[in-house]
Formats: sequence, C-alpha cells, structure tokens
Amino acid sequence: MVLLKRGHSYFGRIGHVYFGITLKMSTEDVTGRIGLSFVWHCMKHFGFSEMVAKEYGTKKGSNREIGIDRKIMVGALARMSGGDRIEDVENLRADKGLINSLGWEAMVGADAYGNMLGQKRMNGKLRSVDDAMAVKAMKKSSEMEFTYDNDATYFDSDKKSAAYSYKKARQFSGLIGCIAELGVINTMEFRRGNISPQTGVLNQLRKAVMQAKAAGKKIKIFRSDSAGHQNKIFRFCDDESIDYYISLDKNEAIKICIGAIKENQWQPLMEKYQARLGTEWAESVYVTNEGVSMRILILRWANPDPTLFDESPLCYHVIGTNNNKIKAMEWLELHNGRMGSIELSNKEIKSEFGCDYAPSNEFGKNRGYFLIGVMAYNMMQIMKLFYIGGDAQIKLGMKALRFKFINVCGKIIKTGRIFYCKIINVTEEVFEMFRNCKSKLIIVNY
Repeated sequence: MVLLKRGHSYFGRIGHVYFGITLKMSTEDVTGRIGLSFVWHCMKHFGFSEMVAKEYGTKKGSNREIGIDRKIMVGALARMSGGDRIEDVENLRADKGLINSLGWEAMVGADAYGNMLGQKRMNGKLRSVDDAMAVKAMKKSSEMEFTYDNDATYFDSDKKSAAYSYKKARQFSGLIGCIAELGVINTMEFRRGNISPQTGVLNQLRKAVMQAKAAGKKIKIFRSDSAGHQNKIFRFCDDESIDYYISLDKNEAIKICIGAIKENQWQPLMEKYQARLGTEWAESVYVTNEGVSMRILILRWANPDPTLFDESPLCYHVIGTNNNKIKAMEWLELHNGRMGSIELSNKEIKSEFGCDYAPSNEFGKNRGYFLIGVMAYNMMQIMKLFYIGGDAQIKLGMKALRFKFINVCGKIIKTGRIFYCKIINVTEEVFEMFRNCKSKLIIVNY
C-alpha cells in the first residue's frame, strides 16, 4: 500500500484500486482500552476504594472533586496500558469512551496527578493500601502456607536525589518481597542507591509474617540472595518455624567449610540438573560467628574466565537452610524457584510498569511513582488470580495481558434501562476473559 498526502487527505493504492481518506477527530464512546474499565470495576469489587478511604479518609469539599481512589487508579491504569511517564495520563484523559466506561464524569490530569505524588505522608498511605490488597489476596487464596521471597533491584538515574550504589553508578533501589504462590508484591520500599541491600530485609520479613497472620495464614518458607545472610534473620526464622533457603556470603568461615570437604565427597548434579555437566555438589555444616548452625549445600564448577583478581580454578555457590530433612536436589530446586517469583517480579515492574524511571528530582515524588507502579502490578496479579480466571491466564505476563485484555476495543451502550458492553473484534479466548470478569462482579453503587 502506498500513501500520498495532499492537505489533510490521504490517497492510497492497493493493487489497482484507488481511494481517498479524510482524517477527522471524533469523540465517540468507543475506547481502545476497555480492559482498563474492567480493572477498575473489579478493583472496586475487591474493596480497593474502601482500602483507600481507610487510609485517606472520605472525600471532602465539592461534590465535583475527584476522589483520591480515582486519582490513584488513574496512575495505575496509565501504567497498565503501557504509559511510563506522568504525562501519559493525558492520553487516558482524552479517551472519552474510556471515561464513560469507567462511569466517571472526569479524569484527573497529569499536573494534579504529579502533585498528588509529592504530597506529605502519601507514600506511607500508598504502602498501607498495598498491604491491605496483599492481605486480602492471601485471605482469598486457598493456600494456607506461603513462600516469601525478597530481593533488591537497582536502576540508573541522573536525578539529584539518586546516589552512587555499590555498582558505581547513580541509582535508585527498590527492596521488594513477594508471595511466590500468588505473585503479589506484599512488601516494598524505594530508596537511594547507596543503601545496603541487607538493610530492611528483616523488617520486611517480619511484616510479611504479620500480614500472613492477619489473613489467617502462615509464612512457611523464606528465600533470599546473600542479602539475607544475617544472624538476626536466621534466628527469626527459627523462632517462627520458617524454613529458610538463603544464598550465603563466601566469608572465611564458609571457605574453611569448603576446604574441609574431601575430593571423594563431591558428586555430580542429579535428576533435572544432571545435564549441567561439570557442576558438582557437596553438603556440610556451617556455624555463624554468633553460633547459629545450619546445613549448607555447596555447588562448584570450573571457573570459565580466570582473571588477575580471581585466579581460582573453581567457582562456588553456597545455600544455607535450617531444614534438616530436605534432600539436596529438592533443596536446590526450591531455592532456584526464586528466579520464577521475585526476580520475575522485579523484571516485570521495571520493564512493563515503568518502575525503572524517576520522574522528578524530588525523592518523595519518585518514591510515590515507584509505589504506584508496584500497585498497578499487584492489581493485575489480583485480576489474574480472582477475576480473569484460568490457569493459562495466570501465567500471562503484562505484555501479553496488554495485548489480549487491556488494549482491546469496546464501548458501553445504554438501551432503555439496560447497559451493554460490546467487546469489538476479539477471539473467543479473549472474550472469555471478559466474561469471567463479569461473572465475578456484583452490583456496586458508584
């Protein structure tokens, strides 16, 4: 197809057929983001507005004032639809079909949204709303025991409030924890890059345990990288009967443990890991400098790139646990499960929800922007778990959900006293996702 521009008209040729197209603006009630409307209605059903009201109080002032729950939701909806800047809110604001499908008279603009992010005590309240969402998700789950994973993530920034991290770059850092069985991020903090990855891990673990207890559930397993190598964490897990699987620092005591292993004690990996030729494992006991004893699983393999600073012919990885019954390969499998939960969550919030971007030189506003991104991520996890339905949909990433569910054409039509939602030109699979959402909803007063 060839297009030629003449004024505001476009003339094209397909094969031997010529046609003219005139470009016009329209305010029809059709939206290309009808999935966002379903997210809002499902989150209302989930209790999001009540959670917000509990933290922020009820709406004050003029009846025409936009409620804080809708202001927060606009930011989350923009991130779900692919926006990664505060200004992208304006694209939603111009979508009259979307506003109509949401049941709103108006939508907050980018300036008001940005000002909201910078308000005092906003960040603590956002975290509290996220906490409430996580607790309710745990309560609604059929699982009684959960796995809690924790990890820090970093991203570069040239903003004045960023700081140099151990990676020798100006960065911000997010310390997050998630419930592996649900994929929901239940603990989060945004900080400057110079904060140690170990700082705050124990506090977040304690918070996760309290959340689970509030939901009538239990944190049974804790997994972490070497940031979790802390005596206080080991003792806390023992006191709470939590099985931990933590990558350990290769300190002098660990090196002594490795050196004490005889050559005939090393074994090749087995079961699903037996394809890793050249990697061997052994087991030992490690006692920390404060007397905490644990089992350690040690992996070793040939150093693929010896350097002036690391001439060792072998590389080692050590995992500690207080579970005295688990077998070695199950132990390794369980610990590696972190990659499919917390590391995947970190990747998603940065690549798909814009959490690797800082919009301001003000630290508080950047923190708020990060927390809104995490909230948007959690909303989509809740949608997958309790509304969209189906095992296949639960495994979908945000990129696929944006294509199949969020950015779908539709419109709301009123005939008499009946409202219809038309989903336009979709597959049966996609329509079933919307049908599942509709079946979960009850009548809500707006």
